[in-house]
Amino acid sequence: MLRPSFVLLCAATLLAGHVRAAETSSSSTAASASASPSAATPARVVVVVGYNGGAPDPRPMLTYADDDAARLFLQLAPTAQRAWLLTTFDKDSARAFPDLSDVARAPTKDALAGALGEAFWLVRQQKARGLPTELVFAFAGHGDVDDAGRGFVVLADGAFTRDDLARQVLEPSPADINHVVVDACSSYYFVKSRGGDGGGDAPTSVPLTPKLLDVLHPQGDDFVDAAVRARTGLIVSTSTAAEVHESSALGAGVFSYLLRSALTGVADVDGNGRIEYAETAAFLAGAQTTLDDPRARLSIYAEPPLQRPHAALVDLAHSGASAFLAVDERRPVHLRVLDPRGAPYAELNAPGDKPVFMALVGQPFFLVQRGDEEAVLVPRNAGAYALSSLDFLPSPTARGDERARGPFAHLFARPLDAGFVDGFLSTNTLPTPAGGARFEPAWSVAGTPPARVPVGVVGGVVTAAAGVVGVGAVGALVGNQWAFSDLQASFAKTGQIDAAKSLEVEGWRNAATALTVGAVGLGLVGGGLVVWSLSLPDGEVALP
Repeated sequence: MLRPSFVLLCAATLLAGHVRAAETSSSSTAASASASPSAATPARVVVVVGYNGGAPDPRPMLTYADDDAARLFLQLAPTAQRAWLLTTFDKDSARAFPDLSDVARAPTKDALAGALGEAFWLVRQQKARGLPTELVFAFAGHGDVDDAGRGFVVLADGAFTRDDLARQVLEPSPADINHVVVDACSSYYFVKSRGGDGGGDAPTSVPLTPKLLDVLHPQGDDFVDAAVRARTGLIVSTSTAAEVHESSALGAGVFSYLLRSALTGVADVDGNGRIEYAETAAFLAGAQTTLDDPRARLSIYAEPPLQRPHAALVDLAHSGASAFLAVDERRPVHLRVLDPRGAPYAELNAPGDKPVFMALVGQPFFLVQRGDEEAVLVPRNAGAYALSSLDFLPSPTARGDERARGPFAHLFARPLDAGFVDGFLSTNTLPTPAGGARFEPAWSVAGTPPARVPVGVVGGVVTAAAGVVGVGAVGALVGNQWAFSDLQASFAKTGQIDAAKSLEVEGWRNAATALTVGAVGLGLVGGGLVVWSLSLPDGEVALP
């Protein structure tokens, strides 16, 4: 595992490369949160940097660092009072994010310094109002280690080093909490870009050398003041000498895709709507457990701020999201959600033991895939849209074929249940999620889940009713026998058939017949419902 000092250096450098400064006053690009946070809600600023290039050294051009920065920006900007995006789009990305092309700044040191200066000024304003404050600094791109053993990330005009991270970002930051997020590789990582052999997703590695291994153990962790370090949280795409990947099937860096999925809310293990570092790390680890090739697995490094171990990367209640997908299936379900261009937006495998809420931001509509079916979700109104309220149809055969053939085909193949999370947390020092009141947004009018009938329960009730009616039938037979005996005794005594007693016998016989038929009918219906419920995934059916 990389030591925190090296990880922090890597993170800082990588983060610098992703930042595209964007004027967040434009609501169409989700550049800023529209509402001021309450006293209990941190006033947040977000700086996201992404850079595909690897110059001056001969590093391969990345394909998706700019896309990853843009998508993370769109996701985090609504959580912030203001957000900046620093990146240079390639042609494909410029077409995919036309609104962001006008507001993004170049991923250079000067542009980063300008964005940080504006961010710090805004943070000081909010602190003067007595509000808690947070800085999110995220990077996607290339990272490396120089001859002196110092980690750095690559910006358009050169290296942004570990020392730069300390001097220009962490130490001058006036925020109460700094969140540092990095998706990058160093000289011993190789990221394969789109268009390579074998479908573009085959992992390729660069051999480790003793010199490269030596830099994993920098001397000390004092490159930044201890007090600053204590209010800084880290989440980095790798903690060991492993590979970091891009995937053409995902249209993203693998780590960035997993992280964005987690931050939609689906990593919320304790259900309080706050996505903590521990929950994020568990989600990212769980998504990869079933990958066939161990080389494709990322070893994530996560460390929350020491002063605020339960700090949230995202709080759904204050995320700026007005619409949510509510996964209300009462069984394990694997979902992929795509944006209007067919690019993956988020993914999860829910255990079905409780509802899971996914924030829907930055897109006019979404395509929800469930196995071989898919449904279109257009969140026209605020609120939660139940998965059970969507109209699913068979998916086109070709959709998702590229993902199915690649080394990342088995991402999210197992549900992220409480047992896995408990086991994951028992193997590291991350704190157990704080828990608290459940986050439950109101249902959208169009997204209310249909009423569900518990077929097994109804069958059991009907069967029990059959038993009660059967007891009545037995009582009627006993009454019939008693009335008939009384009629016989009367006839033997008088020599005449008593009309009233004869009618009583007839009444008991008719009652016994009706009750017997009813008991048999109810028993057949109840038994049939119970048997039917056994074939249903959750023993229930939804009413139309």
